[in-house]
Amino acid sequence: MADATVIAARRYSDQHPGYRLAYSGEAAIPVSLLTLDVLVQQRKKLPVVDEFVLRLAQHGIHKIDNMAAVLGVDTPTISDAVAHQLSEETVEYRPDTLGGRNVQLTYGGRRAVEEMSTVTPQRTEYQQAFDRLLWRPIPHTRADLITRAATEAQGMLVLPSARTAEVTSGEVTPRQLNRLLDQAQQDTSRSAVEVLSVEAITRQPRLFLPAVLLVYTSDTADDLRFNLVVDDTLSEPHDSGLHQTGGLGRTNIIIETGRTDLDLPARLLEQRASYDVVRDLQCRAEQPAATGDAHPTTPPSVVADRERTAARAELDTLTVRSVPFFEHRELLTTALDTSRTRFLLAAPYLRDAVINGDLLAKLEIMLRRSGLTARIAYGLGHDLRHTDTTALERLRKLAARYPRLTLAHLNEPHPNILIFDDTVVHSGFDWLSFRDQPTHTYRPDEGTLVRDTDHADEQYQHYAELIDHAHPATRT
Repeated sequence: MADATVIAARRYSDQHPGYRLAYSGEAAIPVSLLTLDVLVQQRKKLPVVDEFVLRLAQHGIHKIDNMAAVLGVDTPTISDAVAHQLSEETVEYRPDTLGGRNVQLTYGGRRAVEEMSTVTPQRTEYQQAFDRLLWRPIPHTRADLITRAATEAQGMLVLPSARTAEVTSGEVTPRQLNRLLDQAQQDTSRSAVEVLSVEAITRQPRLFLPAVLLVYTSDTADDLRFNLVVDDTLSEPHDSGLHQTGGLGRTNIIIETGRTDLDLPARLLEQRASYDVVRDLQCRAEQPAATGDAHPTTPPSVVADRERTAARAELDTLTVRSVPFFEHRELLTTALDTSRTRFLLAAPYLRDAVINGDLLAKLEIMLRRSGLTARIAYGLGHDLRHTDTTALERLRKLAARYPRLTLAHLNEPHPNILIFDDTVVHSGFDWLSFRDQPTHTYRPDEGTLVRDTDHADEQYQHYAELIDHAHPATRT
């Protein structure tokens, strides 16, 4: 689950001073994949003055002064073009019988003129992605796009279109297409073509471009901001596009006040490192290498490495610390990847978009470790109608294959919790429904991570007893 959303959430968590990240989720930008009927021609490789120098030489005009007069440009411009073509070996600058010099075509020059003469416009089909939020063509291919079925399976938030109408040929200009073709040529070294006109749009199925939506709430909980991350980078044009189409009001996302679970023994509360302390250490641990002269005798990269290592070590030694919102999904991955003796997870809802092939594969790998016991509880007093039956069935099948996994439904309200080995994470974070949340309600939940064997034993025993004493009919 170290996916684009997790990366974006961590990278841009502190994008807005005075605000905290309250939501990070997979979004889908509507795109029309246009099949265009276009008139194109091979793009000429020669600068326009160079081209006319060769054409004039072919038609018997060999003097630089005469070429300048015909073209209506100054002599130095023609001289520069001739000098350039001399280096390309398409012309020779030969002495004539009157003591002057003539521009004569070489074999390569005659070939170049012939190739220019044979370039004729051609009608062809051309496929182009069209961003319906920005309402303009974008430099993406079919391989970058996904279907609506894929957005639903992944629990993605589908963003609105700027317009509901189909794209017309007049809204896709040759200038826009040629700019994108220039970019593609630089990226792939493809042969250059130039679009002369867009004759028609013959097909335009609707697809989607994956993105990440980040929503921030102010420290006073009275204001929201958002950013869209496209291709792993903040996209101001998409931010503006979403604002113009209604902003967060068009997404149905509800942001409530975050919960900070501090129901801990006094001895642990006293040790808890605050959110600000944790973020400072995390930022120092992730800082890029320095480029200046930090120390007179030590390279900046070595100094930066030492500082990052020291910050990571200090973060790892914290017994009790805050868990920023963005870190929850990372901790779930860490728990699945590193648990060796015990794993316990309690969350209210099970959603198909979270309990997918990736998570099930990680669960199965974990369950193959000898000596490990796993328990998963769901419900916790919440409405079962918000749990996807497919997600529940997937877990049931996994529990049937691996007796060391116990799955139970708990009718009574209990706090969400994640326990792996001797680590406990207390948080209101919805571990198994963070995608496609059924109520569309999200909070900037700040959790608490505790590395304490006694506390882990106590919490594990409490939840294990609840799960093990659940009614047999609801356990799997």
